[in-house]
Amino acid sequence: MPSLIITLGKRALDKNAAKWTEGFSASLTARLTNFLRSSYQNSYTGRLLNHNMTGESCAYTLLRTISGSLEKHLKLPERYKARQRELTYGALLILAALTALSFFFMPYQQSLIMLMAVLLAIGTFYRTEHGVYAAALLLPIAPLKALLALALVTLTSLIFKAAKRPHFRFHLSSLFIPLLLFYMVMFYATVTSVSFWDSAGEFFIPVTGLIYLFVIVNTFDSREKLDKLIICLAFAGMITASYAIYQFYTGVNTVEIRKEWVDITQNPEIQNRAYAVFENPNLLAQYLILLSTVSLGAAFSASKAGLRIFFIATVVIAAFCLLLTYSRGGWLAFAGALVVFALFKSKLLVQLLAVAGVFMYSFLPATITHRLSTITSTKDTSNLYRLDTWHSTLSLVKNHWETGVGLGRKAFARVYYTYMINSNVVPHSHNLYLQIISEFGILGLAVFCWLFVGIFRLGLKLSTARDALIRNLNAGIMGALAGFLFHSVVDYFLWYYKLGILLWLLIAIILVLEKLAAQKISSERNEQNA
Repeated sequence: MPSLIITLGKRALDKNAAKWTEGFSASLTARLTNFLRSSYQNSYTGRLLNHNMTGESCAYTLLRTISGSLEKHLKLPERYKARQRELTYGALLILAALTALSFFFMPYQQSLIMLMAVLLAIGTFYRTEHGVYAAALLLPIAPLKALLALALVTLTSLIFKAAKRPHFRFHLSSLFIPLLLFYMVMFYATVTSVSFWDSAGEFFIPVTGLIYLFVIVNTFDSREKLDKLIICLAFAGMITASYAIYQFYTGVNTVEIRKEWVDITQNPEIQNRAYAVFENPNLLAQYLILLSTVSLGAAFSASKAGLRIFFIATVVIAAFCLLLTYSRGGWLAFAGALVVFALFKSKLLVQLLAVAGVFMYSFLPATITHRLSTITSTKDTSNLYRLDTWHSTLSLVKNHWETGVGLGRKAFARVYYTYMINSNVVPHSHNLYLQIISEFGILGLAVFCWLFVGIFRLGLKLSTARDALIRNLNAGIMGALAGFLFHSVVDYFLWYYKLGILLWLLIAIILVLEKLAAQKISSERNEQNA
C-alpha cells in the first residue's frame, strides 16, 4: 500500500511538472532565454567553446597575436634556465636572512608578519595557486597594499613557471575584449581625472583584481584547483559572517551607529546592525550575497558529503548574518540572486523557491518585516538621502556624460559638490550605473554593459554543459553576479577594494569554467577520433 501511494504521488508530481514545463516553454521568459541561447551560437564566445573561430573579429585576432608574441618571448634558452633558478633561490634566501635579522631590530609582532609574508612568497613561487588561495582567505582582513603585493608575487611566479614550460599557452576568451576595453576606459578616466593622484590611488583596486584574474585563468586547469579556491572563499565568508553575528549580539548598542545607519524614527526597534570587518552593513551584505550564492552552487557540485555540509553551513550562516545587517537592498538582491540561481539550475526549482519564500516570510521577526515595509517610504531619511543623491548626480551627468569626471570617489565628490541639492557631500552616487557614467562617461557604461551581457551569455552556454560541476558552479556565479547588479541599483560597491577584487575573482572563475568546458569538449573529440 505505501509503495502504491508513492507511485501515484510520483506520477502526479511528474504530471504537474510536465504541465509547468509546457506552460513555461510558452512564456515570455522562455522565449527570451531561447533567443539568447540561439544568438549565442553565433557569438565569438560560443564559437570559441565549439572550436569554430571562423570569421573571428579583428580585435580577437589582435589579442591572439599579442598573446602569441608574449608566449614566444617568455621562452628562455636552456642556458638561462639554470641562472633563472639560481636567481630565484638566491632572492628567497636573502629574504629569509632579512626576516631572521628582523627579530633583532624590529618589534616582535612586525617580525612575525614579515616571516609569514616570506613563507607565503616562498609557497607562491613553489606553486602559483597558493598565492591565490591566500588572497581568497585574507580578502576580508588584509589591506589593499598587501593584496596588491601578493598579486604581484603570484604574477611573477606565473611568469617564471610559463618561461619553464615548453608548451605554455595563454588562455584566450572573447570576454577579454570588453574586459580590456573597460580597463582602458578606467585608465583614461584616471589620466584625465579632475583629481589625478586620488584617482591613481584608487586605480590600484581594479588593477589588483585584473592581476588575480589573469593568474587564475592561466593557472587553474583542473577541478581540484577550482574546488580549493571555492573552499577558501567560502571559509573566509563563514568566519567573517560568524564574527559579525558574535559582534552583533555582544557589541555595545551605540547611538552613533543608529544615527548613521538607521532612521530611528522609522525603525526604533533596531538596536544594532552587523558589519564585522567592513566599514558599514551594506558592504557586508553585498559580500555575503556574493559568497553565499557561490557556496550554494558549490554545495550542489560537491563530490564529498563533508564538503556539501560545509558549503550548506556557510550558506545558512551567511544568510542569517545577512538578516542581521538590516540591509533592505541586500535582502531584495539576495532574493533576486536566488531566483537567477534557480533559473540556471532548474526550472522547477523556481516554483519551489517561491513557495519556500512565502513560507519563510511568515516566520520572520517583526523587526525585519517592518524594516522591509519602509523600503519605499518617503519619510525614511535613508530613502530621501538616496533620492537627493541620484537627482544631484543626474545633474552632474548632464554636463559630464561624454568623458566623466575621473575614476574614484574623491574625483566624484570634488565635482558633485557643485551640483548637490542638500548639505550632504557624498563620496559616491549610491548607484553603480550612475556612478560609472559620471566617472567614465557614456563609453564606460556601454563597455561595462557589454562585458556583463557577454558574461551572462557565457553563463547560458555553460548551463547546458555535460559536467555537473560546471553547471552548478555556473549557476552559483550567475546568481551572485545578478545579486551584485540588483543591489547596485541602490548602492555602489566597486570603490571598496574587498568587494571590487572579489567581483573580478568571480569573473575569473567563470572564465576557468569556460576553459574546463572547452577542454572537456576537446578531450571528447579526441576520444571519438581515436
